[in-house]
Order: sequence, then structure tokens, then C-alpha cells
Amino acid sequence: MIPNLAQLAERARTSAERPALFTAGRVIDYGELARRVDATERGLEALGVGSGDVVAVLLENGLAFAEILHAVAQRGATLMPLNTRLKPRELAFQLEESGTRVLIHGAGPLADLAAESVALVDPGRSLDRFEVESDQWPALASTAAARDEMRAERPPIDPARTLALVYTSGTTGSPKGALLSHRSLFWNAIGSAVHLGVMPEDRWLVCMPLFHVGGLSILLRAALYGSAAILHERFDPENVNRALDDEGVTLVSLVPTMLERVLAARGGRRAPRSLRCVLLGGGPAPRGLIERARSQGFPIAATYGLTEAASQVATQLPTLAKSAGASGLRPIFGTQLDTIDDDGKAVRGRPGEILVRGPTLMDGYWNRRAESERALRGGWLHTGDIGVLDATGALEVLDRRRDLIISGGENIYPSEVERVLLEHPAVLEAAVGGRADADYGRRPVAQLVAAAGKQLDPAEIRRFCAERLAGYKIPVEFAVVDELPRNATGKLMRERIS
Repeated sequence: MIPNLAQLAERARTSAERPALFTAGRVIDYGELARRVDATERGLEALGVGSGDVVAVLLENGLAFAEILHAVAQRGATLMPLNTRLKPRELAFQLEESGTRVLIHGAGPLADLAAESVALVDPGRSLDRFEVESDQWPALASTAAARDEMRAERPPIDPARTLALVYTSGTTGSPKGALLSHRSLFWNAIGSAVHLGVMPEDRWLVCMPLFHVGGLSILLRAALYGSAAILHERFDPENVNRALDDEGVTLVSLVPTMLERVLAARGGRRAPRSLRCVLLGGGPAPRGLIERARSQGFPIAATYGLTEAASQVATQLPTLAKSAGASGLRPIFGTQLDTIDDDGKAVRGRPGEILVRGPTLMDGYWNRRAESERALRGGWLHTGDIGVLDATGALEVLDRRRDLIISGGENIYPSEVERVLLEHPAVLEAAVGGRADADYGRRPVAQLVAAAGKQLDPAEIRRFCAERLAGYKIPVEFAVVDELPRNATGKLMRERIS
């Protein structure tokens, strides 16, 4: 098999009647999906989209997004998924820097957002936009005859061609566009399959946004494996629980805040037997949350992933996913890990910067040569994340290097302090940052969101921390807030906590 992800026509030939997508109350099999994608590709061709052109998509999760993703892959073009939560100026930056040829967007508020964003792009640029629910969009206006007529053959896609241009969330500085080739996304899918296994009746619930590499990669994997994806327009804990209980979900990807809301909505009901793995990413999770989920039968497998590595990098083994004592993330097939100190020397058993090497890595950042060379020097992706790699090769992720607080010469990892704070029954959410201090350099401070019906007493929180943390790790201030500062993808912006 050629290592690319323009494989939908082949999947339709071998598995035409197998379900591909469950979305908006519909079941789309691989035969129908392939015909719809072929029609969408013809639509892109009619718009003048050729090999290598950038097609930006501003859509909620749904069938149209899936059709365009696969059509762009078949066309040899590049998909740029846009975060629907960004502001016009932020979207305009990505559209202009990437040289986007066509912007495809949804109706209503998304159409307004698209129009405002395009208006801020250099008027000298050639950029067309189309609404998927409008007759202006040729693919969705295709006749039934065109849909039924599949192209018999198409030229092979070069595995090195860029399939997705995915912008990082930009918690500091300007976002950067990671160039992900067919090859890198293909090998991430293969590595994940070897690590997690692939079952004939697998159904992967997609409730995270498709503009995120974690959501996007699931659709691509499913088509490669011939399994099904259950696609939710957006995350809703009640809908997630309904799908878990009634729709045969076998795998789902969540972040800690999503898992917390799912468990709260379940009211103590145990996980269904069909669920074989819950990938929990998006940063270190509170120990109490994982233990509570596992006590209800949720097979939690902590995972570490990066946009720059096409999603999954290292994950707990599924065989240990129900074990209360399970720890240590193992690299997926084909991926190597290392940790280095500030002098660039390999370290084991103590914190160091996490390095990643393997076929899943990006080709670099779009139009950022110096930053690409710095990130990929020596053939390794220098992640900027801090972790501990033990003698057996198991990884524990601690924090982002930029979030590290050095106080009086001691290293403080905010995520460690946050995990302790989240063990307190009155704390719903917690975030820790560093404040400048004349004597210590920086001191830790915390922002807390109270759990429903609970009151937060800073003095009580301080006593709670003193029983569990060294004195230098205890925040010097506990501020109670309504919500924590997060960026458009929901990641904590610790630099705003001071």
C-alpha cells in the first residue's frame, strides 16, 4: 500500500456496505461516502483547485467536513482546518499567510465570520469563498447521476505531498502552521493501530472538533482501517453518554474537562462493556479524576500527542487501561522518544525536554524556515515539553518548559500543583502560574473555580496543599474566579495567571 490517505475509493471497493459515518441521525456506508467524496472532488476541480492548492474549511463537525477532507486528499490538495472559535483577525492571518486558494464555510454565523475574515485579507490576494449550503457550492449541487458515476482511476498521490496545514493554538506568539504530509498522517494511523489494536466492529466517537489534529486524524484512521466514526457536531456530555450506552462506541478521545463533565452527567452509571479504550489527552489529568473514571469501568489510557507529530506520540497500553496503578506512556509503533537536559545531553529518571523522532513528524512550519530548523534539529522534534523517561522507555509528561516556575532555585511544575488542588472536593478547576518576586525570582499563584454549591476558603486550601506539597510549591495566593483563561482550543493560558 502506498503510504498516503487518499484510499477511500479502494475502501469502497472492498467494504462498500460497511458503515463509515454515523452523523446527524444518518448512517453513511463506504460506498455512499466514496460517491459523495468523488462528487466533492469534481466540485473542487470546477473551482480550479489543483494539486498543492490550500483549501481552508470553516465548518462545524459533520458530513460536509468529512467529504471535503477526503476530496482534498484525493485531489492532492492541502486542507487547512480553521478554528471556528477564532476571531476574524486571527483567521485572516492564517488565510493570508497560507496563501489559501478557496475558503469553504458553513451558513449563518460561520458565513458572517468568513466574510469578516476575508475582508481583512490583502485585497490583492486571489481568495474565493463558498458556502456549503448554497447553490454556489458545485459539489453539493451535483446531480444524482454525477454522484453515482465514480471515477475509475486517478493518479497516485505522492506520499510526501502535504495533506493538512494545521495551525498550532499559539498560546505564546503567533500561531504556526504545521505541514503534515500524507506519509506522516498515514504512519500515525498505523502506529496507533499497532498500539491500540483494530477490531472489525470498532466505532470511534468523535466529539472533539475536527479543526483539531486529534479529531481530524480519527476520520483519516477510520477510512484506512475500514471502521466507523460516530461524528458529533460538538461536545455535549449528555449526547456522549447516550452514544456510549446505545451506539456501540468502542473508542473515544477526551480531554480531562470533557471526562469530568461526562462522569458528572452519568450519575454513577458504569461504562458499557463495548467501550475498550478512552484516550485521555490534552495535558496531565488529576489523579482523582482518573481513579474515579476507572472505578466506574472506564478504560482510561492517558496519551500524549502533538500537532507537529500528526497527533498520537505516546500512550498507555490498553491492557493496563483499567488498572488503578497504571502509569507510563509508551511510544506508538515507529516513534522514538528521548529526554535531554539544558546542555543537550540525554537524561533518564529525571526531568528533561521531550524529543520525538519518527515518520509521523511534520515537514516543518509553513513559511517559518528558522523556526522549523530549530524545532527539527538533528532529526528530532524538540517539543518544549518537560517529561521523565525511565530506564524502560516509559514517559511521564510533566509540563511545558515555558510554564516551568523557578522559585529560589527550585523547579515548580504547575501541573503537579494543579493536580493536588483538583483533589480538593470544593475545587472544580485550577490553574497555576508564576508571579515575579524580588527575592525568589518567581512565586506560584493559583486561580480556582469552585465546584457547584461549594465555597472556597483560601486558608483551608492552603492547609490542604501543605499536607501534600513541599512549602516552596504552595501558591502564595489563591484567587477565586468564574472561569480560567483559555485559548480558542481550550488550553490553559498560564502566562495570564500572575
